[in-house]
Amino acid sequence: MVTNDVFETVNNGSSSKDAASKISQQLDKGAPKDRYAKVYAIASGKGGVGKTTICANLGMALSLLGRKVLLIDGDIGLKNLDVIMGLEEYSTHDIVDCASGKVKFSAAAIQDPRVSSLFVIAASQSLDKSHLTPKQMGLFCHELMKDFDYILIDAPAGIENGFACAIAPATHALIVTTPEHASLRNADRIAGLMEANGILPKNISVIINKIEAHLIADSIALDPDDMQKTLALPVTAQIPFDYDVTASNFKKRPVVLNGRSLAAKIFVNIARTIDGEKVEPIVVKKMSFIDRLLNIFSR
Repeated sequence: MVTNDVFETVNNGSSSKDAASKISQQLDKGAPKDRYAKVYAIASGKGGVGKTTICANLGMALSLLGRKVLLIDGDIGLKNLDVIMGLEEYSTHDIVDCASGKVKFSAAAIQDPRVSSLFVIAASQSLDKSHLTPKQMGLFCHELMKDFDYILIDAPAGIENGFACAIAPATHALIVTTPEHASLRNADRIAGLMEANGILPKNISVIINKIEAHLIADSIALDPDDMQKTLALPVTAQIPFDYDVTASNFKKRPVVLNGRSLAAKIFVNIARTIDGEKVEPIVVKKMSFIDRLLNIFSR
């Protein structure tokens, strides 16, 4: 088992659908862990919920746990993943180049200089989502599944072609939602589409992100506990709004490299959970009656 010392040290297509389903079943039947990577689609029905931040930090956390990880930016046309990781200067080719066979994987993959077991493939900023097909994405990822422990795909918002490409090779999924009615409603819709693509229901879970206790106390944001009761999906983690995340994104450095941050600790917890370790969930603190009074009189 890996301890927090690791993180402190660092501080210092249809065929695609069938294949994904079969691989997912083999993983669940106890196939050797290093035989196939678990492919996670990180998705949501709406933008701005923090998918890219979560993808970057989970990838970094899993790598720090000693796993070999590939991150793919599936949001073609916007290209954000390599930017918030501070790797854009190394980006010369993109996922469209790779999946179409224009260049080899080795030419497009960026090896993170901070953690040698973490690789990133950027999205194209000049093309649009029509330049990649679910079949291409599926075949590309399946060819790499024996080379990695985890492949995380940062899906674009919505349910159009970009989303279809991101979930085509997926064996698992994390649906990112925020404490808003629209985001909550979209989570069920996204889950249904993932199941239709062959992802097993038990391999789909939710992360509730950007929780602000004072908004919940003022009844202008949904309570994560109520959301969990409404969703017919397990909730892997609740992540509070954390200024350290904002600062880390601005500095282009994943927040998990700042072990003192609450969000960093939660990301590490999620990574350990994904990796099969039983960990105690970190519960987002709710505002007490005194906290609520102080919040009201401080305005």
